Amino acid sequence: MSEFFTHRKIMFSILILITLSTSVNANAASLVNCYDQTREMVTRTHPDNCQGRTVNDDEATAIRDRRRAYVQQSLDTDKNPMIVGKRLISIGAGFFVNTEGSLLTNAHVVKDCETLIVSRAGGELLPAHLIATEPKIDLALIGTDFHPKQSAVFAPFNAPLPTSVAIVGYPNQGLPPIRPLLTKGIIAPSKLEMTSATPRPISIQADVRPGNSGGPVLDDFGRVIGVIFAAVDTPAVYKNTGHIVRDIGIAIPNRLSIEFLERNAVTPTIAKTNSVETSKQDHLLDDAGLFVARVECWRTN
Repeated sequence: MSEFFTHRKIMFSILILITLSTSVNANAASLVNCYDQTREMVTRTHPDNCQGRTVNDDEATAIRDRRRAYVQQSLDTDKNPMIVGKRLISIGAGFFVNTEGSLLTNAHVVKDCETLIVSRAGGELLPAHLIATEPKIDLALIGTDFHPKQSAVFAPFNAPLPTSVAIVGYPNQGLPPIRPLLTKGIIAPSKLEMTSATPRPISIQADVRPGNSGGPVLDDFGRVIGVIFAAVDTPAVYKNTGHIVRDIGIAIPNRLSIEFLERNAVTPTIAKTNSVETSKQDHLLDDAGLFVARVECWRTN
């Protein structure tokens, strides 16, 4: 484990990935209602810039009402009395490591939170409680009353790292999404000799953003190979080295995550070494949606 810490010290600069809720205003003139189904949101934009589906005003209103209802549910003090007098500080990701509702995330996602709220892709929100945290390896375990039908499966320790990976979380893209999103990435060829048992951080070339923290890094079979915890801070790297390094995320390897879970009486599911796996590339997000959740941090004003 000391090798992991040493490696972290000599890394360039990293940017911790938590996010605040923000809003985006757009000019109304000559714009259309652009519906981004993945993020379940409508924005006003120029037709040429719409990456989703153009909808009429009535449809846009219905979609906004659905998102507003979700937010109101989160803010409902009758259903969530623990948030009275508090404000939403940050949003991160996590994933269930058993069917009893134990959720793995980053320590920095839950740092200084007075109240934790966890929500799933279906929209249900429940309060959660912190079970354990180890800031030195940036991992935390949360307890919830959710009972997912499926929990995450970790890649076996001796499995080599894959070339292509997928990160599932809640990356901020102007507004924090209310449904998990999938971000594709690749692992540098120089890192492919590593395995899930390697204690060093895993560098991934991908568009990692605030809100991805605590989310799983998956191989093509949907198995966890790491936990996203940071991204390279491009301006700081350029200032210190003169090199431009973009879209590099950093993940905690399985060895540290599994050891952390076992220290806290959780036995994660690990794929068998010789098991025959089927690629899930075409439905990775749908499968991950069964065990990935959004983690909200609330604190007194």
